[in-house]
This record gives sequence, C-alpha cells and structure tokens, in this order.
Amino acid sequence: MGVRERREREKEMRRKAIRKAARKLFLTQGYEATTMPAIAAAAELAPGTLYLYFPSKQALYVELLIEGYDLLLARLQAGVPQDAPPRRQAEALIGTFMEFALEHPDYFDIIFFVLQGARHMVHDLHAQRLLMDRLLSREHACKAIASDILHRGRPELSAAERQRKIEAVWAMLAGVVMYYVRDDPQVFRLLAAEAREIIVAAMMDSPKPDAKRGK
Repeated sequence: MGVRERREREKEMRRKAIRKAARKLFLTQGYEATTMPAIAAAAELAPGTLYLYFPSKQALYVELLIEGYDLLLARLQAGVPQDAPPRRQAEALIGTFMEFALEHPDYFDIIFFVLQGARHMVHDLHAQRLLMDRLLSREHACKAIASDILHRGRPELSAAERQRKIEAVWAMLAGVVMYYVRDDPQVFRLLAAEAREIIVAAMMDSPKPDAKRGK
C-alpha cells in the first residue's frame, strides 16, 4: 500500500471515529447540548482537527442521517422480493423496516426521533447543495420503494394520492417503533406483526363503496 492510499484510509477511519463519537453524544445529550469541542474530545481530536473533516455540527448531523439512510435503504432493497405480488412485497417492506429498527435502534433514532427538533438546522446547509442532495436522494429512494409497490398494487391512485399514502405509512411505522422498539424484542415483534397487518390493509386494499350509495 502506497503512502497516499494509507493516508486516505487513515482519514476515512478518523471520519468514522468522529461520526461514532457524534452519534453517541447526540443520542445521550441531544443535538442542542452537543458541541463540536465535545465531539472532538470524544473522538480524541483537537477541535481544529475536527473542523478539517466536518465544517459544522449541522454538516456532521447530515452525514449521520445519510449513514443511517444508507443502511435502511440497503436493507429495504434486499428485503423486498422482486418477483412477489405487491401485497407480499408490502408485507416484506414493513417487516424489514421493523427489523431494521430493532437491530439498529440508534440509527433509527437518528433518522426519526432524537434530532427531529434540529431538522430546521439543516436549512443552514443550503450553500452545501451537494450534501443536501445526498441526504434527500437517500430519503426519496427509501420512500420510492414503497411508492413503486403501491403503484403496482393500486394503479388507480393518482401520484398525489400515492404520495400522501406513503407519507402516512412512513409516519405510522415510525410511530409504532417509537413506542415499542425499546421493549422486549419478542413483544415488539408481536406488536410489529399486528401493525404490519393493519398498515398493509390500509395501504393495499381499495376502499369499499358506501353501502347507502351502492343502493
């Protein structure tokens, strides 16, 4: 391995160490209370060195979001059988989502809950358009998997109707996880299975015509 390759590997290892330290502090102390000097100390770096890797706390936060979404996206892509009927795909998608939350609760918290109050800070990064585009592309890719399944199962829905359903499903899934993922894993899986049945029915079943109107 050449000198350049070794330096690049060392830089990437240091970036991982910084992200790990920041993730722990954000989760234990909250976004607002966590400072860049505290992150530097946790990563065993001088504050000035930290800024060489991440120009701001907001930029570091977005990197953690991207990291979490990358993991979630990979799991969703692998967890949905491509040749299955839409309903079976929807069941697999929701099951995979729940398992991700159970196996990676810290990443799930980063994406959905712990830093929700700090999401407005991301708007400070508009000058760093590439970073924001990376984040949005991951979020859209995750939801696009669900949207494609819904489009195959409910082709009569307009794009706007499909988008509203996906946003509602996304919120319901996050809500189930928020209340139960810290419980006993067996209890969570039982509740997740019940929630999956309810959500899939709401997502994939066409509404029945009103009985009075049908007469």
